[in-house]
Parts: sequence; C-alpha cells; structure tokens
Amino acid sequence: MPRSAPTPCRYPGCMAVLTNPGYCDSHRALVHRDYGRMRRSFDNEVGFYQSSTWRRLRANFLRLHPLCKACADQGQSIAAGVVDHITPIKEGGARLDKSNLQSLCVSCHNRKTARETAGKRAGG
Repeated sequence: MPRSAPTPCRYPGCMAVLTNPGYCDSHRALVHRDYGRMRRSFDNEVGFYQSSTWRRLRANFLRLHPLCKACADQGQSIAAGVVDHITPIKEGGARLDKSNLQSLCVSCHNRKTARETAGKRAGG
C-alpha cells in the first residue's frame, strides 16, 4: 500500500510535518479542549434535557398524548416520539409548563425546528 505524503499540522501557523493528517501532539489537546468548551457553551439546554425532572415530565406527557399532534391535525394516527416546546425555551417558552408542550413524531419535529431555524436566519 502506498504511503501518503507528509502533511503540515492543521493548527494555524504550526509548521510541524506529520505522517498522518491532523494536529501535532502539542496542538491536539489544545484543539480538543477548545472544542469541548465551545460545545458546552453552544447549547445551554443540554443539562436541562438530561435532568430527571424533564425526563419524568416527558414520559408522563407521552403517556397521556401518545399521538403526534401535527399528524392528528391532518387526520393521521402516527405515534409521537418527541415532546416539543411549542414556544422554544430560547425564545422565552416555559420549560416545564404542560401548556407549552406538544407531542410530535420525529419528522414533524424536524420540520418545525427547520422552520424556526429558517425564520431566525431570515431576519427573525
């Protein structure tokens, strides 16, 4: 098997030459540390969605509302797999208020999230 050509470290300004593409030993840990910091600050809601309070509420809500609301509005009976915040938390929606929740199937939830994201980008 042919050997690949040496490549420079991907860290800006580093001139280390590597046999495998990526970061040199001195920059690898730095890049991974920065990635972890960015990920933790990227989504502040990760901890909330892992909390026992949310998990209990979600399970109870799906037990009471087992069908996708959006599909039911169109006359279909599709099982829900996601408990969605009608008004997103990041836009001021209440986290644990049952009146701000709805059961959705994964495809309806993905469509709703895509619409909300597109609305923000368009100027919302």
